[in-house]
Amino acid sequence: MTTSTEVAKNYICGEWKEATTGETIKSKNPATGQLIGESQKSSAEDVDYAIKGAKTAFESTDWRLNSTRRADALMKWAMEISKNKDEIARLLTMENGKILKESIMELNACIDTLKYFSGLARNVFGRSISLSATSYGIIDKEPIGVVGIISPWNWPALLMIREAAPALAAGNAIILKPASLTPLVSIALVKCLAKIEEFPSGMVNIVTGPGKLIGDEIVTHPDVDVISFTGDTTTGKTLMKKAADKMKKLALELGGKSPNILFPDADLSKAIPTITNSIFITAGQMCFAGTRVIVHESIHKQVVERLKVEAEKIIVGNGLDDTTTMGPVVSQSQLNTVLQYCEIGKREANLVIGGNRLTGGEYDSGYFIQPTIFDQVPSDSKIIQEEIFGPVLAIQVFKDEKEAISLANGTRFGLAAGVWTKEIDRAIRVAKQVKAGTVWINTYNKNYPQTEFGGYKESGLGRTRGLEGLMEYTETKHINIEIENR
Repeated sequence: MTTSTEVAKNYICGEWKEATTGETIKSKNPATGQLIGESQKSSAEDVDYAIKGAKTAFESTDWRLNSTRRADALMKWAMEISKNKDEIARLLTMENGKILKESIMELNACIDTLKYFSGLARNVFGRSISLSATSYGIIDKEPIGVVGIISPWNWPALLMIREAAPALAAGNAIILKPASLTPLVSIALVKCLAKIEEFPSGMVNIVTGPGKLIGDEIVTHPDVDVISFTGDTTTGKTLMKKAADKMKKLALELGGKSPNILFPDADLSKAIPTITNSIFITAGQMCFAGTRVIVHESIHKQVVERLKVEAEKIIVGNGLDDTTTMGPVVSQSQLNTVLQYCEIGKREANLVIGGNRLTGGEYDSGYFIQPTIFDQVPSDSKIIQEEIFGPVLAIQVFKDEKEAISLANGTRFGLAAGVWTKEIDRAIRVAKQVKAGTVWINTYNKNYPQTEFGGYKESGLGRTRGLEGLMEYTETKHINIEIENR
């Protein structure tokens, strides 16, 4: 495993290699500012070598044809991560800042995802069609080739595994590009597969370094057939433009501004703590965080008061401290961004709680901010319309169901939503009209590897997880057979 004294290397063609630049990138703990390790500051040459190795592995081994090998490999990877889970979780907390409980949760989800796609590796099936008396069709699903996976820093372990697992299960080779803020945990996960003999040399590669340089090389390289990107919408649009010249297939899971809609009959004893967790988990740094509350006017005052009480219970601190319930944001840059949005909120809405950086004592060494809630936020405010990626909740009020749906759909995003009501007809009616890829009813943030996830509108393209997540990494081929009719 990666330790605080280690300089982590790239993993290319089955070997651990230093970057050709001879340079490294430092990883620091966002809670303390302390150095926890270094990774390679790679060059385009390093990326090219990894991509060519992946292509060779895809074309020269039986990986794409041997579903049993793929299933065994993914299951063994899951088992190796499980053996090293506690150590990797601690590294994740130190590198990202999230509390240790969340890191354990994330690693458990990685293990579950690998197990699920291990099973699906043997079920990449198409269909057959009798087209006429003399014509028979086979609709085949084939792996595409080399998949470039660019993963983010907020849930760096799961959001890498979430794409790597189906890409590998479908029979592809992969090159991983982790976020520059959290490369060490990604490398730790790859170390868990390095000695698994079922993985051919070059089938899984990881190259670390500056996002623009490494990401651009992966996106534009002629031997990369698919781009999987999880991150902000602006970057996703840029990748789309660059990939267009090569007509590459894209799988994009982008930003969100997800609402929780509270009707008068909502069970507030369940809704309030769930909503609080949905926005303040990982210090609000989740694409589908419940960043908006859309509440009926009859229960508005009560909901605001109860959300404030829940927010006051949150203990902000170092994620390694057992008493901490919310860690820091990931960097100084992210802290500055969140504070800028808080200033906008103070001008345009009613501040309920928070809105400031935490200072004094250990807070001065990290990037800590108060859990923040704004009420009566105008629909055109930036804190309603833009993804903040921090612990900031915005509350809006509605009078009837039509207005609630209008407010919910009133942004350019459509990743997730929550609907809280005891009336099942209303719940389903509203869920079907909200433009979001996932709608939770009387719950929130329930994700499973077997259920598809993705966004409407500017929240992305395609789906991850589930059967459709597997099929994102396949091509469809029609094989037509002419039969002699006697």
